[in-house]
Amino acid sequence: MLKKLLQINNYGKFREFYTIYSNWDGVFKKNNIIYAPNGSGKTSLALLFSSMKGDNSIVLKKKTFDSEHVPFAKFILSDNKELKFYNGWNKKLPKIEVFDSFYFEENLYSISIADDLLEANIFELSIKDEINEIKKEIVNLKEDRERISKKISNRKNYLRKINVSYENDYTICELVNRRKEIEVSITSLHNERIQKTEKQRNKYVRSINKYLDLFCDTMHLSEIKLIHNSKANIQSLIYGLEISGHNITIKDRSTTSLKYYLSDGDKNALSLSFFLARMDMLPDLDSYIVVVDDPFTSFDSQRKMTTITQLAKLAKKSGQFFLLTHDLNFANDFSKANPNETLNLKIQNYKNSSALFLHELQLETLTGFNKDLLTLRNFVANPSYEDSVYLREVIRCIRPTIEGLFRIKYFNYIKDNQWLGDFIKLIKEADSSSALYKLQDYIEEIEEINEYSKIYHHSNPNYIEVGISTVELRNYVRRTLKLLENI
Repeated sequence: MLKKLLQINNYGKFREFYTIYSNWDGVFKKNNIIYAPNGSGKTSLALLFSSMKGDNSIVLKKKTFDSEHVPFAKFILSDNKELKFYNGWNKKLPKIEVFDSFYFEENLYSISIADDLLEANIFELSIKDEINEIKKEIVNLKEDRERISKKISNRKNYLRKINVSYENDYTICELVNRRKEIEVSITSLHNERIQKTEKQRNKYVRSINKYLDLFCDTMHLSEIKLIHNSKANIQSLIYGLEISGHNITIKDRSTTSLKYYLSDGDKNALSLSFFLARMDMLPDLDSYIVVVDDPFTSFDSQRKMTTITQLAKLAKKSGQFFLLTHDLNFANDFSKANPNETLNLKIQNYKNSSALFLHELQLETLTGFNKDLLTLRNFVANPSYEDSVYLREVIRCIRPTIEGLFRIKYFNYIKDNQWLGDFIKLIKEADSSSALYKLQDYIEEIEEINEYSKIYHHSNPNYIEVGISTVELRNYVRRTLKLLENI
């Protein structure tokens, strides 16, 4: 797992970012939400995660404009060893899975599954030992084939040198026949291992359709065909798709372009279903880092809640989870669904570089009364912050908070165009039949708090020049919160 980030330099918009200059200590948690406004570097960060599997070119292509230096990044892993990029990663993280905008592009026409003879693909994990024996045999036969091909080449070169035709040479004929036998055996073994994984491929398709039913019950895979490309080390699953009762068969796919036929929401539902089903196929998901970049594009509100629910389940099962999004409300809703072990970060500009800071997500998504109230409560909890802009913001929140509670609790007595000074007058003039009458016991306190906040109000032409005492402000904020309890 990724334990800590130390720095990212000369990469995309991360021109010069060191966590020592952030209010974040660089330590990740099990679940991590990274909010980023558009254009701040979110995609670059997702690509950095994706490159950790070993694709160094991704990072090198994202070098910061006008930088004379190569990209550099340094992380600390859970075993306290360094993961460092400088012209390339010093080690690979094979167990990291990334869902991003490129995932659908790569799986639009067919679902691509890496197929390496040196490791099991997702369909082979449950019978890995059995499959590995077949793969070892294939590797050995390929080595034999290579040796035979070399012998044939050497024999031909020798015969050319002595001006002898090799067309009917017995030795070459024997070697060629032996090579053909090996190729037949290799093909047979490939077919055998593909047959043995048919059950898992069917399970994968069922899992995809399960998620499609959750996101949109009008679409599901209707058929699937496996194409094996041994040269590219890829298994491609060509699929048919039924949409609203209309079946686009594999044969129809040659004339029907899903790229233009599907809506953006359908494309997202399809690609996210592919990804979630893939995660279901990993028996050791708790040892994986899972990164999801903006899964909510073009989804409506029903799909949004389904997405949050499914991603929350995925986060719980995975070893470590990262959600990157430019949707503030989506980030907040996901955070509420995962209240434990969740770190909230925000990418923002700092000294001409994108940087990661702790994110007060709850505060930023609040509006009006709730936001002002939380600002006051946070100041009382941590009053040591001396920044004058922040202190003036705290003072600004005092009157709107009192006014906000009045409007909620005494809505029958307060008009929209009335403010705290008007409320004070109404309380003073209230008779015993009015709900405002009982507030006369607090009228002196309300007036004192109002007078204090007026000094720093923009209606005072000299309010910027008035100094602020943190001790005095803390006292008035506490009195304001106590007043809110009483009224």
